[in-house]
Amino acid sequence: MKVRTRYAPSPTGYLHIGGARTALFNYLFAKAHNGDFIIRIEDTDIERNVEGGIDSQLDYLAWMGIEADESIKNPKEYGPYIQSAKLAKYQQLAEQLIKENKAYRCFCTKEQLEQDRLFAEQTKQTPKYNKRCLYLSQQEIDQKLEANTEFTIRLIINENEEFSWNDLIRGQISIPASALTDPVILKSNKIAMYNFAVVVDDYDMAISHVIRGEEHISNTPYQLAITKALGYEPTIQYAHLSIIVDETGKKLSKRNLALKQFVADYSDDGYWPHAVVNFISLLGWSPKDNKEKMSMDELIASFDLNHVSKAPAYFDIEKMNWFSNQYFNQISVDQFSEFLKEHQLTDSYVENDPEFINKALLFKPQIYNLKQLLQLIDEHFISQQNLSETDLDFIKTNQLENVVITFNQLLSNIDQWDEVNIKALIKETQQQTNTKGMNLFMPIRIATTFMSHGPELAKMIYFSTKEKVLANLATTLKLLK
Repeated sequence: MKVRTRYAPSPTGYLHIGGARTALFNYLFAKAHNGDFIIRIEDTDIERNVEGGIDSQLDYLAWMGIEADESIKNPKEYGPYIQSAKLAKYQQLAEQLIKENKAYRCFCTKEQLEQDRLFAEQTKQTPKYNKRCLYLSQQEIDQKLEANTEFTIRLIINENEEFSWNDLIRGQISIPASALTDPVILKSNKIAMYNFAVVVDDYDMAISHVIRGEEHISNTPYQLAITKALGYEPTIQYAHLSIIVDETGKKLSKRNLALKQFVADYSDDGYWPHAVVNFISLLGWSPKDNKEKMSMDELIASFDLNHVSKAPAYFDIEKMNWFSNQYFNQISVDQFSEFLKEHQLTDSYVENDPEFINKALLFKPQIYNLKQLLQLIDEHFISQQNLSETDLDFIKTNQLENVVITFNQLLSNIDQWDEVNIKALIKETQQQTNTKGMNLFMPIRIATTFMSHGPELAKMIYFSTKEKVLANLATTLKLLK
Protein backbone atom coordinates (compact mmCIF):
# COMPACT_ATOMS: atom_id res chain seq x y z
CA MET A 1 0.00 0.00 0.00
CA LYS A 2 1.43 3.36 -1.02
CA VAL A 3 2.16 5.75 1.82
CA ARG A 4 -0.25 8.67 1.72
CA THR A 5 -0.31 11.20 4.55
CA ARG A 6 -2.38 14.31 5.02
CA TYR A 7 -2.42 17.60 6.84
CA ALA A 8 -6.02 18.66 7.36
CA PRO A 9 -6.29 22.16 8.85
CA SER A 10 -9.45 24.09 9.56
CA PRO A 11 -9.45 27.67 8.23
CA THR A 12 -10.38 28.92 11.70
CA GLY A 13 -7.03 30.60 12.24
CA TYR A 14 -3.55 31.03 10.91
CA LEU A 15 -0.75 28.47 10.70
CA HIS A 16 0.38 27.76 14.27
CA ILE A 17 3.70 26.20 15.22
CA GLY A 18 1.85 23.06 16.33
CA GLY A 19 0.07 22.76 13.00
CA ALA A 20 3.29 23.49 11.15
CA ARG A 21 4.98 20.59 12.99
CA THR A 22 2.11 18.25 12.15
CA ALA A 23 2.30 19.23 8.49
CA LEU A 24 6.09 18.91 8.42
CA PHE A 25 6.14 15.46 10.06
CA ASN A 26 3.49 14.18 7.65
CA TYR A 27 5.45 15.64 4.74
CA LEU A 28 8.77 14.17 5.88
CA PHE A 29 7.24 10.74 6.55
CA ALA A 30 5.56 10.63 3.12
CA LYS A 31 8.71 11.72 1.28
CA ALA A 32 10.92 9.34 3.30
CA HIS A 33 8.74 6.48 2.01
CA ASN A 34 8.36 7.76 -1.57
CA GLY A 35 4.72 8.54 -0.81
CA ASP A 36 2.28 11.39 -1.32
CA PHE A 37 1.53 14.30 1.00
CA ILE A 38 -1.99 15.74 0.79
CA ILE A 39 -3.42 18.97 2.16
CA ARG A 40 -7.15 18.80 2.86
CA ILE A 41 -9.19 21.74 4.14
CA GLU A 42 -11.71 20.91 6.87
CA ASP A 43 -14.01 23.91 6.70
CA THR A 44 -17.29 22.57 8.08
CA ASP A 45 -17.04 24.67 11.27
CA ILE A 46 -18.52 27.58 9.34
CA GLU A 47 -19.05 29.92 12.30
CA ARG A 48 -15.35 29.81 13.25
CA ASN A 49 -13.83 30.04 9.77
CA VAL A 50 -11.80 33.22 9.24
CA GLU A 51 -11.26 35.13 6.03
CA GLY A 52 -7.88 34.31 4.57
CA GLY A 53 -7.49 31.22 6.75
CA ILE A 54 -7.08 28.82 3.83
CA ASP A 55 -4.53 31.01 2.04
CA SER A 56 -2.61 31.47 5.28
CA GLN A 57 -2.27 27.72 5.72
CA LEU A 58 -1.17 27.05 2.14
CA ASP A 59 1.03 30.14 1.69
CA TYR A 60 3.02 29.69 4.90
CA LEU A 61 3.48 25.98 4.30
CA ALA A 62 4.90 26.92 0.89
CA TRP A 63 7.15 29.49 2.63
CA MET A 64 8.47 26.59 4.71
CA GLY A 65 9.15 24.59 1.56
CA ILE A 66 6.24 22.19 2.13
CA GLU A 67 4.39 21.66 -1.13
CA ALA A 68 1.50 19.22 -1.34
CA ASP A 69 1.31 16.53 -3.99
CA GLU A 70 -2.46 17.08 -3.89
CA SER A 71 -4.55 19.97 -2.58
CA ILE A 72 -7.25 22.40 -3.67
CA LYS A 73 -4.51 24.13 -5.71
CA ASN A 74 -3.37 20.94 -7.48
CA PRO A 75 -6.30 18.50 -7.31
CA LYS A 76 -6.11 14.95 -8.58
CA GLU A 77 -8.48 11.98 -8.63
CA TYR A 78 -8.86 11.80 -4.84
CA GLY A 79 -10.68 15.13 -4.45
CA PRO A 80 -12.55 17.20 -3.52
CA TYR A 81 -9.91 18.54 -1.14
CA ILE A 82 -12.25 20.76 0.85
CA GLN A 83 -15.02 19.35 3.03
CA SER A 84 -17.67 21.91 2.12
CA ALA A 85 -17.72 20.35 -1.36
CA LYS A 86 -18.72 16.96 0.10
CA LEU A 87 -21.67 17.85 2.35
CA ALA A 88 -24.16 15.88 0.26
CA LYS A 89 -22.04 12.73 0.47
CA TYR A 90 -21.69 12.97 4.25
CA GLN A 91 -25.46 13.37 4.57
CA GLN A 92 -26.15 10.42 2.27
CA LEU A 93 -23.80 8.16 4.23
CA ALA A 94 -25.25 9.20 7.58
CA GLU A 95 -28.78 8.45 6.37
CA GLN A 96 -27.60 5.09 5.01
CA LEU A 97 -26.37 4.20 8.51
CA ILE A 98 -29.87 4.90 9.86
CA LYS A 99 -31.31 2.48 7.32
CA GLU A 100 -28.77 -0.13 8.42
CA ASN A 101 -29.69 0.41 12.11
CA LYS A 102 -26.18 1.64 12.86
CA ALA A 103 -27.28 5.20 13.61
CA TYR A 104 -30.44 7.01 14.72
CA ARG A 105 -32.07 10.41 14.76
CA CYS A 106 -31.71 12.34 18.00
CA PHE A 107 -34.44 14.93 18.60
CA CYS A 108 -33.14 16.07 22.00
CA THR A 109 -32.94 19.82 22.44
CA LYS A 110 -29.87 21.66 23.71
CA GLU A 111 -31.77 22.30 26.95
CA GLN A 112 -32.47 18.60 27.47
CA LEU A 113 -28.86 17.70 26.81
CA GLU A 114 -27.64 20.34 29.23
CA GLN A 115 -29.99 19.07 31.95
CA ASP A 116 -28.67 15.53 31.38
CA ARG A 117 -25.10 16.76 31.64
CA LEU A 118 -25.77 18.58 34.91
CA PHE A 119 -27.54 15.53 36.35
CA ALA A 120 -24.57 13.31 35.47
CA GLU A 121 -22.19 15.70 37.21
CA GLN A 122 -24.39 15.90 40.29
CA THR A 123 -24.59 12.12 40.53
CA LYS A 124 -20.85 11.78 39.85
CA GLN A 125 -21.31 9.97 36.56
CA THR A 126 -19.38 10.51 33.34
CA PRO A 127 -21.45 12.89 31.18
CA LYS A 128 -22.56 10.94 28.11
CA TYR A 129 -25.70 10.72 26.04
CA ASN A 130 -28.31 8.46 27.65
CA LYS A 131 -29.54 7.01 24.31
CA ARG A 132 -33.02 8.42 24.94
CA CYS A 133 -33.83 8.76 21.24
CA LEU A 134 -32.44 5.34 20.33
CA TYR A 135 -35.50 3.81 21.98
CA LEU A 136 -38.15 5.95 20.29
CA SER A 137 -40.81 3.96 18.46
CA GLN A 138 -41.22 4.39 14.72
CA GLN A 139 -44.51 6.15 15.40
CA GLU A 140 -42.81 8.67 17.69
CA ILE A 141 -40.10 9.26 15.10
CA ASP A 142 -42.67 9.78 12.32
CA GLN A 143 -44.61 12.27 14.44
CA LYS A 144 -41.49 14.32 15.14
CA LEU A 145 -40.52 14.28 11.47
CA GLU A 146 -44.00 15.39 10.44
CA ALA A 147 -43.73 18.24 12.95
CA ASN A 148 -40.39 19.25 11.41
CA THR A 149 -38.66 18.74 14.74
CA GLU A 150 -34.93 19.36 14.37
CA PHE A 151 -32.70 16.34 14.80
CA THR A 152 -29.10 15.26 14.69
CA ILE A 153 -27.88 11.82 13.68
CA ARG A 154 -25.97 9.75 16.23
CA LEU A 155 -23.87 6.65 15.71
CA ILE A 156 -24.75 3.62 17.85
CA ILE A 157 -21.81 2.57 20.00
CA ASN A 158 -21.88 -1.05 21.16
CA GLU A 159 -20.71 -0.79 24.76
CA ASN A 160 -19.40 -4.34 24.75
CA GLU A 161 -16.70 -3.54 22.22
CA GLU A 162 -13.17 -2.30 22.68
CA PHE A 163 -11.28 -0.08 20.26
CA SER A 164 -7.55 -0.74 19.95
CA TRP A 165 -4.73 0.36 17.70
CA ASN A 166 -0.96 0.11 17.64
CA ASP A 167 0.11 3.73 17.82
CA LEU A 168 3.37 4.20 15.90
CA ILE A 169 4.68 6.50 18.62
CA ARG A 170 2.91 5.34 21.80
CA GLY A 171 2.47 1.62 21.24
CA GLN A 172 -0.72 -0.31 21.93
CA ILE A 173 -3.70 1.80 23.02
CA SER A 174 -7.09 0.32 23.96
CA ILE A 175 -10.23 2.20 24.94
CA PRO A 176 -13.41 0.38 26.02
CA ALA A 177 -16.57 1.41 24.21
CA SER A 178 -18.22 1.85 27.60
CA ALA A 179 -16.09 5.01 27.97
CA LEU A 180 -17.65 6.48 24.83
CA THR A 181 -20.96 8.13 24.07
CA ASP A 182 -23.11 7.79 20.97
CA PRO A 183 -21.47 10.57 18.93
CA VAL A 184 -23.33 13.00 16.73
CA ILE A 185 -22.18 12.38 13.17
CA LEU A 186 -24.49 14.85 11.42
CA LYS A 187 -25.67 18.12 12.94
CA SER A 188 -29.21 19.46 12.63
CA ASN A 189 -28.05 21.79 9.83
CA LYS A 190 -26.99 18.66 7.86
CA ILE A 191 -23.28 19.44 8.23
CA ALA A 192 -21.10 16.49 9.17
CA MET A 193 -19.29 16.44 12.49
CA TYR A 194 -15.50 16.34 12.48
CA ASN A 195 -15.01 12.66 13.29
CA PHE A 196 -17.47 11.50 10.66
CA ALA A 197 -16.18 13.68 7.82
CA VAL A 198 -12.56 12.78 8.65
CA VAL A 199 -13.22 9.04 8.34
CA VAL A 200 -15.00 9.47 5.01
CA ASP A 201 -12.29 11.75 3.65
CA ASP A 202 -9.40 9.55 4.78
CA TYR A 203 -11.05 6.57 3.11
CA ASP A 204 -11.85 8.44 -0.11
CA MET A 205 -8.27 9.74 -0.30
CA ALA A 206 -6.68 6.34 0.47
CA ILE A 207 -4.79 7.79 3.44
CA SER A 208 -2.39 5.22 4.87
CA HIS A 209 -0.99 7.05 7.91
CA VAL A 210 -2.46 9.72 10.18
CA ILE A 211 0.18 11.66 12.13
CA ARG A 212 -1.36 14.25 14.46
CA GLY A 213 -1.31 15.77 17.94
CA GLU A 214 -2.02 13.77 21.08
CA GLU A 215 -5.23 15.76 21.64
CA HIS A 216 -6.70 13.53 18.91
CA ILE A 217 -6.15 10.29 20.83
CA SER A 218 -9.68 10.64 22.25
CA ASN A 219 -11.05 11.00 18.70
CA THR A 220 -9.45 7.79 17.46
CA PRO A 221 -11.89 5.25 19.02
CA TYR A 222 -14.80 7.20 17.56
CA GLN A 223 -13.15 7.19 14.15
CA LEU A 224 -12.53 3.45 14.43
CA ALA A 225 -16.21 2.95 15.33
CA ILE A 226 -17.32 5.04 12.34
CA THR A 227 -14.89 3.17 10.08
CA LYS A 228 -16.44 -0.13 11.13
CA ALA A 229 -20.02 1.15 10.75
CA LEU A 230 -19.30 2.37 7.21
CA GLY A 231 -17.80 -0.99 6.28
CA TYR A 232 -14.35 0.41 5.57
CA GLU A 233 -11.24 -1.70 6.10
CA PRO A 234 -9.32 -0.35 9.15
CA THR A 235 -6.03 0.05 7.28
CA ILE A 236 -4.92 3.45 8.61
CA GLN A 237 -1.96 3.52 10.98
CA TYR A 238 -2.05 6.25 13.63
CA ALA A 239 0.76 8.19 15.30
CA HIS A 240 0.07 10.80 17.97
CA LEU A 241 2.64 13.52 18.61
CA SER A 242 3.40 14.95 22.04
CA ILE A 243 2.35 18.43 23.08
CA ILE A 244 4.67 21.41 22.67
CA VAL A 245 5.37 23.34 25.87
CA ASP A 246 6.68 26.83 26.59
CA GLU A 247 9.48 27.89 28.93
CA THR A 248 7.23 27.30 31.97
CA GLY A 249 6.40 23.75 30.93
CA LYS A 250 2.83 24.64 30.00
CA LYS A 251 1.26 23.65 26.70
CA LEU A 252 1.65 26.37 24.08
CA SER A 253 -1.30 28.69 24.45
CA LYS A 254 -2.37 31.27 21.93
CA ARG A 255 -3.08 33.50 24.91
CA ASN A 256 0.66 33.65 25.64
CA LEU A 257 1.31 36.75 23.55
CA ALA A 258 4.90 37.00 24.76
CA LEU A 259 5.82 33.99 22.61
CA LYS A 260 5.41 34.16 18.86
CA GLN A 261 3.54 31.02 17.91
CA PHE A 262 2.48 31.55 14.31
CA VAL A 263 4.63 30.89 11.27
CA ALA A 264 3.59 34.31 9.95
CA ASP A 265 5.41 35.95 12.87
CA TYR A 266 8.71 34.41 11.80
CA SER A 267 8.15 35.16 8.14
CA ASP A 268 7.22 38.78 8.89
CA ASP A 269 10.25 39.26 11.16
CA GLY A 270 12.59 38.00 8.45
CA TYR A 271 13.81 34.66 9.76
CA TRP A 272 15.56 32.44 7.24
CA PRO A 273 12.72 30.07 6.18
CA HIS A 274 14.56 26.76 6.42
CA ALA A 275 15.89 27.71 9.85
CA VAL A 276 12.28 27.68 11.06
CA VAL A 277 11.71 24.32 9.36
CA ASN A 278 14.89 22.85 10.86
CA PHE A 279 13.91 24.07 14.35
CA ILE A 280 10.35 22.74 14.11
CA SER A 281 11.60 19.37 12.84
CA LEU A 282 13.35 18.81 16.18
CA LEU A 283 10.28 19.51 18.31
CA GLY A 284 9.89 15.95 19.53
CA TRP A 285 12.06 14.19 16.95
CA SER A 286 15.78 13.54 16.90
CA PRO A 287 17.77 11.73 14.20
CA LYS A 288 19.89 8.69 14.97
CA ASP A 289 23.15 10.63 14.78
CA ASN A 290 21.75 13.56 16.83
CA LYS A 291 22.69 15.94 14.03
CA GLU A 292 20.87 19.25 14.34
CA LYS A 293 21.49 21.36 11.26
CA MET A 294 19.98 19.61 8.23
CA SER A 295 18.72 20.49 4.77
CA MET A 296 15.23 19.42 3.73
CA ASP A 297 16.72 16.46 1.82
CA GLU A 298 18.67 15.42 4.93
CA LEU A 299 15.54 15.72 7.08
CA ILE A 300 13.64 13.48 4.67
CA ALA A 301 16.43 10.90 4.56
CA SER A 302 16.71 10.81 8.37
CA PHE A 303 13.07 11.06 9.45
CA ASP A 304 11.83 8.05 11.41
CA LEU A 305 8.77 7.85 13.67
CA ASN A 306 10.70 5.43 15.88
CA HIS A 307 12.74 8.43 17.01
CA VAL A 308 9.77 10.65 17.85
CA SER A 309 9.44 11.10 21.60
CA LYS A 310 6.30 10.74 23.70
CA ALA A 311 7.63 13.40 26.08
CA PRO A 312 6.54 17.05 25.66
CA ALA A 313 8.62 19.05 23.18
CA TYR A 314 10.16 22.25 24.53
CA PHE A 315 9.77 25.38 22.41
CA ASP A 316 13.02 27.28 22.96
CA ILE A 317 13.02 30.62 21.12
CA GLU A 318 16.76 30.96 21.75
CA LYS A 319 17.28 27.74 19.81
CA MET A 320 15.12 29.08 16.99
CA ASN A 321 17.29 32.20 16.89
CA TRP A 322 20.45 30.09 16.93
CA PHE A 323 19.28 28.10 13.92
CA SER A 324 18.44 31.22 11.95
CA ASN A 325 21.80 32.80 12.77
CA GLN A 326 23.55 29.62 11.63
CA TYR A 327 21.80 29.77 8.28
CA PHE A 328 22.48 33.49 7.79
CA ASN A 329 26.15 32.69 8.36
CA GLN A 330 26.01 29.85 5.85
CA ILE A 331 24.19 31.45 2.93
CA SER A 332 26.09 33.22 0.18
CA VAL A 333 26.25 36.97 -0.33
CA ASP A 334 24.03 36.58 -3.39
CA GLN A 335 21.40 34.60 -1.45
CA PHE A 336 21.44 37.17 1.34
CA SER A 337 21.15 40.05 -1.11
CA GLU A 338 18.16 38.46 -2.83
CA PHE A 339 16.50 37.88 0.52
CA LEU A 340 16.91 41.58 1.36
CA LYS A 341 15.55 42.65 -2.02
CA GLU A 342 12.46 40.45 -1.76
CA HIS A 343 11.48 40.75 1.89
CA GLN A 344 8.83 43.31 2.81
CA LEU A 345 10.92 44.63 5.72
CA THR A 346 13.94 45.54 3.62
CA ASP A 347 12.89 45.86 -0.03
CA SER A 348 12.33 49.63 0.20
CA TYR A 349 15.68 50.16 1.98
CA VAL A 350 17.48 48.31 -0.81
CA GLU A 351 15.70 50.43 -3.38
CA ASN A 352 16.36 53.78 -1.69
CA ASP A 353 19.88 53.28 -0.29
CA PRO A 354 22.57 52.08 -2.75
CA GLU A 355 24.76 51.04 0.20
CA PHE A 356 22.08 49.25 2.21
CA ILE A 357 23.14 45.74 1.19
CA ASN A 358 26.78 46.51 2.00
CA LYS A 359 25.74 47.87 5.40
CA ALA A 360 23.61 44.78 6.00
CA LEU A 361 26.51 42.48 5.12
CA LEU A 362 28.45 43.92 8.08
CA PHE A 363 25.89 42.37 10.44
CA LYS A 364 25.16 39.17 8.50
CA PRO A 365 27.31 37.03 10.88
CA GLN A 366 25.40 38.09 13.99
CA ILE A 367 21.74 38.44 13.02
CA TYR A 368 18.91 35.90 13.30
CA ASN A 369 16.26 37.94 11.47
CA LEU A 370 15.82 41.09 9.40
CA LYS A 371 13.98 42.93 12.13
CA GLN A 372 17.11 42.66 14.25
CA LEU A 373 19.20 43.74 11.24
CA LEU A 374 17.21 46.97 10.85
CA GLN A 375 17.63 47.70 14.55
CA LEU A 376 21.41 47.28 14.23
CA ILE A 377 21.62 49.48 11.14
CA ASP A 378 19.53 52.15 12.86
CA GLU A 379 21.67 51.94 15.98
CA HIS A 380 24.97 52.20 14.11
CA PHE A 381 24.19 54.51 11.19
CA ILE A 382 20.97 56.45 11.75
CA SER A 383 20.15 57.17 15.38
CA GLN A 384 22.51 59.46 17.25
CA GLN A 385 24.28 57.59 20.04
CA ASN A 386 25.62 59.08 23.26
CA LEU A 387 29.25 58.74 24.25
CA SER A 388 29.37 56.74 27.47
CA GLU A 389 31.50 57.68 30.47
CA THR A 390 32.97 54.17 30.45
CA ASP A 391 34.25 54.52 26.89
CA LEU A 392 35.56 58.01 27.56
CA ASP A 393 37.36 56.76 30.65
CA PHE A 394 39.01 54.02 28.57
CA ILE A 395 40.67 56.65 26.40
CA LYS A 396 41.70 58.78 29.39
CA THR A 397 42.91 55.94 31.59
CA ASN A 398 45.09 54.51 28.85
CA GLN A 399 46.31 57.98 27.76
CA LEU A 400 45.16 57.47 24.19
CA GLU A 401 44.00 61.02 23.51
CA ASN A 402 46.81 61.44 20.97
CA VAL A 403 45.36 58.60 18.86
CA VAL A 404 42.06 60.45 18.61
CA ILE A 405 43.74 63.81 17.91
CA THR A 406 45.96 62.34 15.19
CA PHE A 407 43.16 60.47 13.45
CA ASN A 408 40.93 63.55 13.58
CA GLN A 409 43.62 65.69 11.93
CA LEU A 410 44.23 63.15 9.18
CA LEU A 411 40.52 62.55 8.55
CA SER A 412 39.75 66.27 8.36
CA ASN A 413 42.06 66.52 5.35
CA ILE A 414 40.94 63.39 3.55
CA ASP A 415 40.66 63.91 -0.21
CA GLN A 416 38.15 61.21 -1.05
CA TRP A 417 35.73 59.62 1.42
CA ASP A 418 36.04 55.90 0.79
CA GLU A 419 36.95 52.74 2.65
CA VAL A 420 40.43 52.45 1.11
CA ASN A 421 41.47 55.94 2.18
CA ILE A 422 40.01 55.48 5.67
CA LYS A 423 42.02 52.28 6.11
CA ALA A 424 45.13 54.16 4.99
CA LEU A 425 44.49 56.89 7.60
CA ILE A 426 44.11 54.30 10.37
CA LYS A 427 47.46 52.84 9.25
CA GLU A 428 49.01 56.33 9.22
CA THR A 429 47.66 56.96 12.74
CA GLN A 430 49.30 53.73 13.88
CA GLN A 431 52.67 54.87 12.52
CA GLN A 432 52.48 58.40 13.88
CA THR A 433 51.36 57.38 17.40
CA ASN A 434 53.28 54.11 17.59
CA THR A 435 50.18 52.26 18.83
CA LYS A 436 48.54 49.08 17.62
CA GLY A 437 45.83 46.57 18.43
CA MET A 438 43.16 47.56 20.90
CA ASN A 439 44.99 50.78 21.84
CA LEU A 440 44.74 51.88 18.22
CA PHE A 441 41.37 50.62 17.07
CA MET A 442 39.27 51.08 20.19
CA PRO A 443 39.84 54.84 20.73
CA ILE A 444 39.21 55.49 17.02
CA ARG A 445 36.01 53.40 17.13
CA ILE A 446 34.78 55.11 20.30
CA ALA A 447 35.52 58.60 19.00
CA THR A 448 34.00 58.06 15.53
CA THR A 449 30.97 55.85 16.30
CA PHE A 450 30.40 56.37 20.06
CA MET A 451 30.56 52.57 20.39
CA SER A 452 33.35 50.39 21.72
CA HIS A 453 32.52 47.30 19.63
CA GLY A 454 31.16 46.60 16.18
CA PRO A 455 31.93 45.29 12.68
CA GLU A 456 34.98 46.22 10.60
CA LEU A 457 36.10 49.70 11.65
CA ALA A 458 36.89 51.27 8.27
CA LYS A 459 33.52 50.19 6.87
CA MET A 460 31.69 51.52 9.92
CA ILE A 461 33.38 54.91 9.56
CA TYR A 462 32.71 55.03 5.82
CA PHE A 463 29.01 54.17 6.10
CA SER A 464 28.52 56.64 8.97
CA THR A 465 29.19 59.59 6.58
CA LYS A 466 32.01 62.13 6.89
CA GLU A 467 29.87 64.81 8.55
CA LYS A 468 28.66 62.55 11.31
CA VAL A 469 32.10 61.09 12.00
CA LEU A 470 33.81 64.50 12.18
CA ALA A 471 31.04 65.76 14.49
CA ASN A 472 31.54 62.72 16.78
CA LEU A 473 35.30 63.33 16.81
CA ALA A 474 34.79 66.98 17.73
CA THR A 475 32.48 66.01 20.59
CA THR A 476 34.93 63.41 21.87
CA LEU A 477 37.90 65.80 21.78
CA LYS A 478 35.91 68.43 23.62
CA LEU A 479 35.04 65.96 26.39
CA LEU A 480 38.66 64.80 26.63
CA LYS A 481 39.97 68.26 27.45
